[in-house]
Amino acid sequence: MKNDLGKHVRAGAPEKEKFDMNMPPIKQKMYLMPIVWAFSHIRQWLHFGKTDKIRMEGVKPPYIMLCNHNAFFDFYVMSAAIAPQRGFFPAAVDDFIGRERILRKLGAVPKRKFTADIGMLRLCRKAMQEKMIFGIYAEARYSLCGLTEVIPDSVAQLLKHEKVPVVVLTARGDHIYDPFWGNHRKRYVAPMRATMTQAFTPEELETATLDEINARIKELLYNDDFRWQSENRVKVTYRKRAEGLHKVLYQCPHCMTEYKMKSKGDMVYCEHCGKSWRLNYYGELEASDGNTKFKFPTDWYKWEREQVKKEVADGSYRFECEAVVNDLPNSKGFVRLGRGRLVHDMNGFSLHGTRDYDGEPFDMEIDSAGQYAVHVEYDYRFGNYRDCIDLNTLEDTWYVFPENCEFSLTKISLATEEIYNEIWRRRRLESGKKNKEEK
Repeated sequence: MKNDLGKHVRAGAPEKEKFDMNMPPIKQKMYLMPIVWAFSHIRQWLHFGKTDKIRMEGVKPPYIMLCNHNAFFDFYVMSAAIAPQRGFFPAAVDDFIGRERILRKLGAVPKRKFTADIGMLRLCRKAMQEKMIFGIYAEARYSLCGLTEVIPDSVAQLLKHEKVPVVVLTARGDHIYDPFWGNHRKRYVAPMRATMTQAFTPEELETATLDEINARIKELLYNDDFRWQSENRVKVTYRKRAEGLHKVLYQCPHCMTEYKMKSKGDMVYCEHCGKSWRLNYYGELEASDGNTKFKFPTDWYKWEREQVKKEVADGSYRFECEAVVNDLPNSKGFVRLGRGRLVHDMNGFSLHGTRDYDGEPFDMEIDSAGQYAVHVEYDYRFGNYRDCIDLNTLEDTWYVFPENCEFSLTKISLATEEIYNEIWRRRRLESGKKNKEEK
C-alpha cells in the first residue's frame, strides 16, 4: 500500500467531515489584498507582462469576468488586472488542500469540476448584490496544450440572466511558461501579454441571442499559445522544453501508433517507428527527417481529436482498466478508498471497486450525456506523481489512478468531449426527424 499513497494521502476510513459547499463566500479581506496585488504586479513585471484594456473605460463592479486558463500564473494576471477591485472566484476543491482558510479569505469558493452546481448561481448573485466581481475560469481546468478548451454554452445563459457588464481576460504565454504537461518545471518567458475586454454592456446583452453571446465569448477567449509564441518570436531556450509533451501528443502521426510517444530534452519521438521532432526556441515542431506534418503541438492535438472523433462516431471507443481510487472529502487531503475497475465508453464513466478499510463495495456512475468534459492530471503531485482522472459528483471527488495498462489521459479527455458532442448531435437529429413527422 505504501507505494500507492503519496503526500496528503491517508489510509483508513473516510472522514465524516466534508467540504462545506454551501458556506457563504467571504469577501476578500482588505488587509490581504495589497500583498496580493503587489506580488501579482511584481510577477508580471519580471516577465515584462502587460495587460491591454479594450472598452474598459468606466467599467466598475459589479460585473462578471471570464478568463482563459493555462497555468497558475493566470491568477497573478487576473489579480493585477482587477486591482484595486475585489471579487469571488470558484476554485477546484483540490486547490484547497492544506490551505482552505487562506483561500476562503481570498474570495475562493470550492467547486467540484464539471458538475451542475446551482450554488454557483447563488454565488454569482451574491457577488452582484455586493457590487463585486464574479470571476470564472470558463474552461474549468488548465488547458492541456495551450489551446482554449471547451467552454459550455450554459455560460451565455448565466450572462443573459445577470444583466451586468461582461469582461473577458485572455492571457497569452502562460502555458509556455508553465505547461500543464511540463513535469512541474517552469521556463522563463518574456514578454507575456494579456487582453482585458468588455465583451458586452448590459444593454448589448439584452438584445443579443444566446448563440451570439456564446460566439463572442469563445472568440475573445480563444488562444493558441504555441502559435502566439511563434508569431511574436518569443524565445524559450530552456533545454528540456519538450519534456512531458508526449503526454499530450500520445499518437504518432507517422505510424499511427498510440501510447508509444516519448520526450527528452527538446525532442519528442515515437518508440515504435523511430520518427522524432524537435521543439525549437519558438514553439515550432521540426521533424528530424525534414517531413513535418504539424508545425505546432496544438495542430497535432487537433488532429488527435479528429482521430478520437472517428472512434466515437463508429462506436469503437472504449477504455477499461484497473485503478487505485483516492477520495477527497475535505481540505485535509486525500483518503485511500480502494481498488476498482474503471470503464469509459459511450455510456460515460463507470467505476466499481472495494473499499480498503472494510471490504464493502463502492461505485460511481457518470452519464456521458451530462458530462461535457473531464478533468485529468499528468503526474499528479498528491498521488506519487502519477497520471489520474478526476471524477466528480455533487457529493464526492475521486481521483482515479489507472494502472497495469497503456493509456493516455489526453485521449480520455478528448473522448469525453466527443462522446458528449455525438450524443447530443444524435438527439438533435432525432428531435428534428420527430418534429418533421409530427408536422
